[in-house]
Formats: sequence, C-alpha cells, structure tokens
Amino acid sequence: MLTKTHFCHAQMKSACWRSDCPRTYHAIKTTPVVNKREMRRKSRLLAPDVVNSFVRSGDFMIWPLMMQVFSHFASFTFVVTIATWVSLVAGAAITFLVRSDHGQPRTFRGFVRFFLPPDIIKRKSCRIDAAFWVVNRMTTPFIIAPLLLGSAICSELTYHELSVLLGPHAQHPESWPLWGTVAFLSLIAADFGTFYTHYLDHKIGAMWEFHKVHHAADFLIPITNKRFHPIQQLFDNAGVALTTGVTMGACAYAFSLPIYDNTIAGIDAYFLVNALSFYHLRHSHIPMAYGRLEKWLLSPAQHQLHHSREDRHWDKNFGLFLSVWDRMFGSFLFSEPPGSYQLGLAGNEGRTFQSVWQLYFTPFANIWKSWKRPAEAQPAAGIPASPTGQA
Repeated sequence: MLTKTHFCHAQMKSACWRSDCPRTYHAIKTTPVVNKREMRRKSRLLAPDVVNSFVRSGDFMIWPLMMQVFSHFASFTFVVTIATWVSLVAGAAITFLVRSDHGQPRTFRGFVRFFLPPDIIKRKSCRIDAAFWVVNRMTTPFIIAPLLLGSAICSELTYHELSVLLGPHAQHPESWPLWGTVAFLSLIAADFGTFYTHYLDHKIGAMWEFHKVHHAADFLIPITNKRFHPIQQLFDNAGVALTTGVTMGACAYAFSLPIYDNTIAGIDAYFLVNALSFYHLRHSHIPMAYGRLEKWLLSPAQHQLHHSREDRHWDKNFGLFLSVWDRMFGSFLFSEPPGSYQLGLAGNEGRTFQSVWQLYFTPFANIWKSWKRPAEAQPAAGIPASPTGQA
C-alpha cells in the first residue's frame, strides 16, 4: 500500500510537485538558497576591479572617477580643441565689431543673428556636410588611416639615404636653438606642401574631379573643412608628409641631431599653429580680413574668396597659413566684400553633388566620362576643362 510520502515521490516523476510532499517541500525550500549563494559567489568572482575600487563598505568613492574625468578634460589636446572654438567666437566678435557691411545692429541680439544665421540650418549644403562628416568619421579609421603616409617614415628614409651617400657622422648634444630651427623649417615646409598639393588638386584633371567634392558646398560652415574625398585625403597627406619628412630628415642630418617627431605634446605642430589662427573661420560665413597683413598671412576672408564661383576668382589663394606662396605663383588676391560673389561650382556642376552618395561616386563617374571622351573633344592646352580655383 502506498503511503502519502511514496505517492508524492512517485508523482515527482510526472512533475506533480506538492508542498506537502517531504521531498518536494525540501526541494522548494533549499534550491533557491543554494542558487542565491552560488550567484553571490560568482558575482564576487566576476565583479570588475573598477566596481571593487568604488564600492567600499557600501559607500561610493566618487573621487577616483572625478579625477579620471578631470584628467581627460585637462589634457592638452582637449585644451587646444576648446581654444579653436573660442577663437571662432572671438574672431566672429572682432569681425562683427570692425565691419559694418553685415547689416546687423551692434547689440548682443544682432551678434547672435550675425553669428548663427538661419542658412546654417536651411541650406542643404550644410546638411550634406554634416552627414558626410559622420560617414567619414566611421570609415576613415578602417579605410583611410592605414594607407596614410607618415612624415616620420619620410624623415627616417631621408636621414638613412643621406648617411649612405655622404657617410654617417656622430650626433651632437641636443640644442634648443638648433631644435627650434628645425621645427621652424619643418613648419614652413608643411605650409608649402599644403599649398602645393592644393595647387595640384586644381591643376591635375583627375584630382580636380575629387576636389570638386569640397568646392560643391555653396555655404561654408566649419565642418566643410572635413568635406574631402578619401582619394584627395591620401594624395594631400602624401604631399605634406613628403615635404615635411624630407625637410626634417635633411635638417637632422645637416645639424647632426636625432630625428624628432614634429609634434607638441602629441599634437602635430603645423596643425597646432593653424588651429590657433582662426582655423574654423576659414570655412564659415564670417569674412574676417587681415587688411595689409594679407600679403603675408592668408585670412579667412581670402580663403572664402577661393571658394567663389566667379571666373575672376578661379585658381586664387591656394595657401592655408602663409600667403607668400600665392604671391610667388601669381595666384594671390586680397579679400573682397562677401556680398560681391557667390560660392560653389560654376554652372550646373553642383547638381551632381547633392547627396553623400554623390560626393563619393560622382568623381569616379566624371573621370570615366572624361576618359571615354574623344581626344579631339578635349579643350585646348592651357584652358581649364571646368572652372577651378576653389578649396
């Protein structure tokens, strides 16, 4: 005869669990306890060190977290980034106070309307700039960055080849005056490399097709400075790396100095100089001019003139920091009032650059069409195939 206990034990096989069954009751009471203990043991073993460092006796230690956050915001790179945006606002304020052709009253509200016009949101060109910037930020680390040529490699190769050709010699003790001279010469070389690669972007037919991506913008905002086709990025980077690297390698050999990376606290020295010289205003609607200083330093207003679609402005003001290169190559122009010209590509060319997809693939389509075009249909030598002179 089956007892109550035997009956419950038999019913366990058919998943009939009852609280009055000794075996079932024991399982119900003890199993959760065992699971909780096991979970606690595993959580202690798997808990990240960062949690253990912040949790002590039930109190959260906020100070280490605050120090980590502060160390990020106190980094030199972050300070320089903030300085570039501060210079943007400062340059806009100076231009607002000095110029009278902006049509706004000299009040705080007038400055806000001058600094943030509705076109920044309304213009399709600005929205394309933003979308193109996002896509480039996601793709550059994987596609472009591995192919970039570094100036340090060029420096090492130059130093090595000079040592092979002219013979090695002992390096002198480090000297701040000599190091400063090499740094200054490398900055000059970087600026010339930037100018000349930009010059070639306009003069070489295939490169001009890629450079049109940048010039198709009909309203300039700071992130227009990031509107460059990946092919142009590789070409421009190679040109600047070669000029800078060869200069640094040759100077290091000539002065018997070790090869230094041309950086200041981890930031490229040439970028640092440009970043602190109203970097963001070059691609903006704010026409900051330097007056007579424009013979030596290229102002944001001069670069904006370079983006003009007017034929009198084609192939002018290729420089970035120094304007002496444009005077040497006969491409120099003083700045003009912003209302006297329009921006963008001449004719209807800008219509083929109205989406992120078109920014990437229209240059390839244009190059393919130009290769298929009969030779006799090409323009005569010396006459540009399309209006150039923008960047």
